[in-house]
Amino acid sequence: MQPPVEIRDRSDYKRQMNALLAIEPRRTVVLTIDMQRDYLDMEVGSNPLAPDKAQTMLARTKELLDFARLEKLPVIHTYVRRRQVELEHGFEASPFGLAGRERGLSQNARVGVRQIPDRLEGFPQAEVPATLTAPGDTHITSKKTADGLLGTELKFILQRVHHASVVALTGINTDTCVYSTAFSLSNRGYRTIVISDCVGSTRGEDHHWMALELMSRSLAWVLTVDEFKKKVREGTQRFN
Repeated sequence: MQPPVEIRDRSDYKRQMNALLAIEPRRTVVLTIDMQRDYLDMEVGSNPLAPDKAQTMLARTKELLDFARLEKLPVIHTYVRRRQVELEHGFEASPFGLAGRERGLSQNARVGVRQIPDRLEGFPQAEVPATLTAPGDTHITSKKTADGLLGTELKFILQRVHHASVVALTGINTDTCVYSTAFSLSNRGYRTIVISDCVGSTRGEDHHWMALELMSRSLAWVLTVDEFKKKVREGTQRFN
């Protein structure tokens, strides 16, 4: 399939925007979105990423979170954990996704429609991998939709607990939950950063790339782990 329009190269714009970004560490939070074993663990996952992508994401995200904790940046995990009553009443985050699944259509680029409940509480698919968690992290398990702020306590924690102005995002999927949460944060006035090597999509690398391109052109700074580290260190020298 060929795109009906030419995709313009905005590399220079993105490079200049990234150069403008200044991070104040004491007002910066690192947020993971749906970083769960259902996507990242090939032994239990029903909707997994490609194995090499999952392995890379786990390693890079661990590196990022270890750095954040060392620099005393708060780490928050927000993720879906379904209750049995939700599943019994057919609750789904997306009517679009449900319409496809009811007809056996999978959005996953590698596997068919999941054959087990979606991240039911008490089951391993709903867990965040142990390598990504640490004492002192905040866990928000009230996420029910693609937007990590909608109907959760995340807004309160960012504003009233951490007085955040910058939020760095990691997670799954780049093109839905990360994208939706980035929009929501940007709409509320946060400087929103997406860590490109700590996000991924079960729908494939094309979805992942398109989402990163759109965000980097319109609403968020897209940085690698190494670029984010450098910005934080520069901010420590500048603001402290």
